[in-house]
Amino acid sequence: MEQISIIADDLTGANDTGVQFCQHGFRTMVIIDAANVERMGQDKDVWAINTDTRHLAAPEAYQRVYEITLKLKKAAISRVYKKIDSTLRGHPGAELEAVMDAWQADLALVVPAFPANRRLVVDGHLLISEGTETAAASTSLTPGDARTALCHIPTVLQGEMGRRVGQINLATVRQGVKELVAALEAARTNSQVLVLDAVDEEDLRNIARAISRFQRDVIVAGAAGMAAHLPLAWNLKPVPNNPLNKKGAILLVAGSRNPVTAAQVQRLAEVSACQAVKVETEAILTGEPAVEIERVLQEVTTQDAGAGLIIIAVDSLFQTIDRDRVSNSGSKAIALALGTITSRLLNMRRISALVVTGGDTAVHVCRALEARGINLAADLLPGIPLGYLEGGRGDGLPIVTKAGGFGSPDSLIKVNEFLQQRMKNEMELV
Repeated sequence: MEQISIIADDLTGANDTGVQFCQHGFRTMVIIDAANVERMGQDKDVWAINTDTRHLAAPEAYQRVYEITLKLKKAAISRVYKKIDSTLRGHPGAELEAVMDAWQADLALVVPAFPANRRLVVDGHLLISEGTETAAASTSLTPGDARTALCHIPTVLQGEMGRRVGQINLATVRQGVKELVAALEAARTNSQVLVLDAVDEEDLRNIARAISRFQRDVIVAGAAGMAAHLPLAWNLKPVPNNPLNKKGAILLVAGSRNPVTAAQVQRLAEVSACQAVKVETEAILTGEPAVEIERVLQEVTTQDAGAGLIIIAVDSLFQTIDRDRVSNSGSKAIALALGTITSRLLNMRRISALVVTGGDTAVHVCRALEARGINLAADLLPGIPLGYLEGGRGDGLPIVTKAGGFGSPDSLIKVNEFLQQRMKNEMELV
């Protein structure tokens, strides 16, 4: 099969998008560090690349993504999917422009909707739905309809792009494939980037069918939701995958300060009766990370090993604080400390699987374990994939990653139950 590449600005995005292909049977690996792009082999169908550009300035993000895309083109990658954050964090416009420049593409179709995680697009507005499916599927914006409007996507993209950005509304998406293709062809005479509305999976399927009519030089961009339909859009045919084979405790490392993750960690701690070991972020930020790391490891070693679960979480998850006050350099220092703690715990305790929340945390955990990549296996919940580390001291270790804002309050409970049950089943087969 032809080789596909996903370009994502952080690790959790690369994972939750790559796993969409994995579910269709494609051999998928996440490249944790973009510097390893040129070492890609021919043994995978899909390469999901973490450019690690979320926190860079727009010109730096553009340059890094441009250079990576050129390398992919030189490596004869046949198609590229530009993954953008489902809430448009980072520099989606600058990075999309970089891909289009390097690929010499005349048109980009942008589909940021991720209905399974309540991210919808109506009239070009990115919404998060908090209400019923009926409210979520509404085709127009109305006051008080349990949907939060985050931004107007064409405006955000246009602010970082030289190309003209246009929009295709939901009524056009739902007219039918033939009509949608005609609308796209008409719109491309005035715009080189087109943002498409979508509020459910059928909308995404219609868009995928329309994409199948376009040539390979058209760039497709969006969140993990659209990626799930790209095998249809690109007429890709598949191939099989990996079991859990480790014994020991499940280690949850929660580095995201997102309130969604806070609720999930607290629910898991309550249900499992596992007391979370809190990492004191102030101790790290004030220049004493080594002391704090030793304290955390000591506390973990005193916990009951029979619970089958270890929770390590930043203390800011349990506090009412200004979650934006920590600088990028401070966030990196915290993520580095969490990576060190994880690495050392693998030497001290038998760990059967990792669950990591937050993109920066996931990157630094993988780097601390000297992993080359993640072989993706399945989507446990929407946007929450299971994979296996490749290389390093955690080679073959199952890892589940989750972006901070993804999932319901019970998501981590369900992930823990899945991992515990799967390992129990496999132990019974031995």
